Amino acid sequence: MWAISQMIPGILLIVITWSLDAVAQEVDAEIAQAVAGVTQIIAHRGASAERPECTVSAIRRALDVGATAVEVDVRTSRDGELFILHDITLDRTTNGKGLASALTLTKLQQLDAGSWFNSKYEAERIPSLIEAARECKGKIDLLLDLKEQGDDYDRKVASVIRTHGDPTRTIVGVRSVDQAKRFRTLLPQSRQLALIPSVDTIEDFAKAGVDVIRLWPKWLENGEARVKRVRATGKGLHLNGTKGELDETRQLLAHRPNSLSSDDPRRLLATLKQIAESSQQ
Repeated sequence: MWAISQMIPGILLIVITWSLDAVAQEVDAEIAQAVAGVTQIIAHRGASAERPECTVSAIRRALDVGATAVEVDVRTSRDGELFILHDITLDRTTNGKGLASALTLTKLQQLDAGSWFNSKYEAERIPSLIEAARECKGKIDLLLDLKEQGDDYDRKVASVIRTHGDPTRTIVGVRSVDQAKRFRTLLPQSRQLALIPSVDTIEDFAKAGVDVIRLWPKWLENGEARVKRVRATGKGLHLNGTKGELDETRQLLAHRPNSLSSDDPRRLLATLKQIAESSQQ
């Protein structure tokens, strides 16, 4: 009896360990399968981990590393021109001060938009939307994060894309249902990513005709209910990442997104490749 009683815990331990390993392998396989479902890799503000964000060099770096889309933020200057800058103020990413919209495009483009990141980028300037559209045309999808609202602003954006960009390779990042509806008329060939203000608006944006809906990772902390709501609308799911590291990417893939963004698309692509290859070993 002594021998048997001593052996049983060991047997149980082996069985439990085997079961946990089997579950882990099944989860890993599901995560690896989710990689194939990611059809869009978006460089957030360009390849902003490696270059000054929202600059031409960040756009070019996104191209170099193999991102499928580049995201930029669109604002209006004092003289009504469209330019690329994330923040409402100039202080963080340029040598300027105060509201960006208080300056004309000419004045904005006299600022140093690169030295804050690294002194070797001191020649970087704030791009106009025209420059960003031309830089991406025929090379990579362009995601426009529309930082403003209104018919006049939307029409200006659409005009630049029609004249200098490629509507078929433009993704319009809409922030209101009204804006989504307007762009269905203004740029009918373009896809739309709903940058929803709250989960309460998932179905409203879906009805407005968007193609993909973004959920913040913090909205997923209490389970899959919100992902299921997006799936129920028939729309794609976009999730924001940051550095493209393994743990973060695995957590995002657990929700089976169609689209991912990262400040470091090079690393994200390498991580996705690593996960896919690990399932084949």
